[in-house]
Amino acid sequence: LEFWLKKKAFDTALTSKEVICDIWNGGTQGASDYGRVLLSIRDSGTSTDAPFILTVYDGTTGFTEKVLGSSNITSGSLANDLWQHYAVTMQNSGSDFITKLYVSGALNDRDTTAGTNLGTLAAKTGGGALSARIGATITSPPGLSIGPGAGKLSASMDEFRFWKAARNAQEIGEHWFTQV
Repeated sequence: LEFWLKKKAFDTALTSKEVICDIWNGGTQGASDYGRVLLSIRDSGTSTDAPFILTVYDGTTGFTEKVLGSSNITSGSLANDLWQHYAVTMQNSGSDFITKLYVSGALNDRDTTAGTNLGTLAAKTGGGALSARIGATITSPPGLSIGPGAGKLSASMDEFRFWKAARNAQEIGEHWFTQV
């Protein structure tokens, strides 16, 4: 996932989390054919907690709200009313799942979820298609009883890119500031 984001402030009276992108395969949560990628931001309220949170599931395997970003990416630095480019890559490496966050083309954080190996996000068993929404939920996320359209993003976003394969540091670094 790649995108430019300009956020002025957080308003936790409206929502505690704001959705960047929610991709869902139509499967039922907890079922073997469930697939989900949900990237959100939150006002962590501290100067040390990164605001990006990622939920990824392949069937019953995955994780909910993994925090992404090093200590120099905070709610305050994100909500600075300036355009910033962000890229999140996700891929298997052996028996582990690797997530990386890039800010303006530079690697900011790398996280390993040991012993977790996820399949390709695909339509659920029996057909159908992937559904996605930018700026709000497509359906209720794991562990929450909220409906579609929740977590509305209060920010400007531009040049959203969804890649079918993880881009490497060289590709992100060379092309983050250009048209593809």
